[in-house]
Amino acid sequence: MNLAELQVGLLALLKSRELEARSHHPYFQQVRASERLSVLQEISGWWRSFAIERACPLTSALLKKRGVFDDVAGQFAGRSDATPFPQRQAAVFLTEMGSHGDPLIAAVARCEGALLAVKAGHAADPVVIDWQHAPYAVLESLLLGTPLDEAGIRGAYRMVVSRDVPELFSVTPLP
Repeated sequence: MNLAELQVGLLALLKSRELEARSHHPYFQQVRASERLSVLQEISGWWRSFAIERACPLTSALLKKRGVFDDVAGQFAGRSDATPFPQRQAAVFLTEMGSHGDPLIAAVARCEGALLAVKAGHAADPVVIDWQHAPYAVLESLLLGTPLDEAGIRGAYRMVVSRDVPELFSVTPLP
């Protein structure tokens, strides 16, 4: 077994992927049976969850307020197709959360994803996001870590995120 086969095989085991046919060396079977592998897999998942939390602070804060961050981030981080590149991982995570069944989680994720895209210079067209809550109140709560009174901030709002808008986004109430 050469160094490249060793590295590819160990990475596959660390990410809970199937080994390639040429990687069925007895060494990999020994590693797969090791209790230490599960500890490393768990630590790797924690690091990926931590990367999501750092790269997506608004969406992470809302998921924590909802009490689902650990489950959602853990499932996402545990995927075998998760990229090791934090910016790409954040974009994929925010895209997935942007279609979440909870409209507030979806709006926050779409907002955060659009802002990250603008900041990185990847957003050529404006992104329009409809909210069922006052965006400024939601963002203030998430940024400051204060309680979120959802009933008191309900309403219809439209946010436009664009590099051509002062402050990168604007919010208008809808009738």
